[in-house]
Amino acid sequence: MHRLALLALLAGGCSKSDSGDILTSGMYGSVTARAEGNGKTRVTTTLYLGNPINLNFIELSDDDKLRVRHGSEEKTPTEGELLNIVSYTASFDVEAEGEEFEVSFLRTVDAGAPSSIATLPAPFSLTGDTSSTRSVSRATKFDVGWSPAGSGDVMHAVVDGTCIEPLDLMLTGDTGNASIPAGMIKKRTAQQGETIPDSCSAELRIERQRTGELDSHFGKGGMVLGVQSRKQSFTTAP
Repeated sequence: MHRLALLALLAGGCSKSDSGDILTSGMYGSVTARAEGNGKTRVTTTLYLGNPINLNFIELSDDDKLRVRHGSEEKTPTEGELLNIVSYTASFDVEAEGEEFEVSFLRTVDAGAPSSIATLPAPFSLTGDTSSTRSVSRATKFDVGWSPAGSGDVMHAVVDGTCIEPLDLMLTGDTGNASIPAGMIKKRTAQQGETIPDSCSAELRIERQRTGELDSHFGKGGMVLGVQSRKQSFTTAP
C-alpha cells in the first residue's frame, strides 16, 4: 500500500531521543487501542519530544517503563522501530464495547504519567458489496455501509492504495451508510522517473473512534483513542 511508501518518506525526516534525557512535562503521549474484528485489541503507545509534528520519537531508557493493564491482566509492551519511528505495542484477547486499557508511563525522575485510559467503542461489520473483486471508479461516488449503527461515536473512512493519494475522511454521524463523493479519491502524482498506473488494488477502512483520557502529566498534551476498524479490499479505477 502507498502508506508504506509514505511512512518510509516520513521516516527519513525522523529523529529519536532517549527518554532518560527528558522530563514528562516535555513529552506528548499518543495511545491507540485498535480492534479489527479478529477478537484482539492492539494497544500502541508512542511518545514524542514536544510537538509530534517535529517527528522526534522517544525511546525508553534508564529505568523508564510502560505498562498496559486490562482488568487484572498487565503486560509490558514490545518495542517496535522502523528507522527512527519508535512505538510500543501490547495485544489483548478482547474487542467488546467498553473494554478499558490503562497505559502507565512509570519512572523515578519525576511522577511519570501513570494513567491514560482508552475505551473501545462498539464493534460493527461492513455491509453491502464487500467482495475483494469489487471495482470502483474514482469518477463516481463510493457507497459504503456498516451495522449496527447509531453509536454516537466519531466515524472515519480511510482509503489507501499504491496508485492513489491516501484519504482520511470524517463521516457525518454514525448512520450506517456513507458515500465518498466522486473525485475525492485521487490518482497519485508521479515522482520523477515514476509511472503510476490508472488502476490498482486499494483498501477501504471504516473506523469508529472514541476519545479516551490522557494523563495530565504529559506536558505537551497528547491523544488517546479507542478504535474499531473494519476493512475491505477493492480495485480503484479511473
